Amino acid sequence: MSRASIRERNVRVAAWFLALSYGLGGPVTAFFEFRSHALSERFDLPPALIYLTCAVQLVCSIGVLVRPVAFWAAAALSVITLGAIGSHVKIGSPETAVTAVVYTAVQVWFGLMSRAGASRTK
Repeated sequence: MSRASIRERNVRVAAWFLALSYGLGGPVTAFFEFRSHALSERFDLPPALIYLTCAVQLVCSIGVLVRPVAFWAAAALSVITLGAIGSHVKIGSPETAVTAVVYTAVQVWFGLMSRAGASRTK
């Protein structure tokens, strides 16, 4: 197996990981926010912002699987997770932002690899 095919496989695995985790996580988060307003109260954010973020996550979960927009979907998800990191720091709980830091790293790597792969195919 060549390096290029291994890299391509890893990019596809990352795409499916992001698609499944955000495709499931976004709607579940919106449901729990709708039922209890737990996130908006904990982070002192308007519920509409939580719902908008969940909707963007759902759209981007599809976007990471579509090559022409995968880079932009990963970039949008990275902005969201950077906001999550900031929110955790704001409430004085930076240790709970570890997951968002890991997701940001995966998304940045995926975005860069998607962009590099797209430029090679042109």
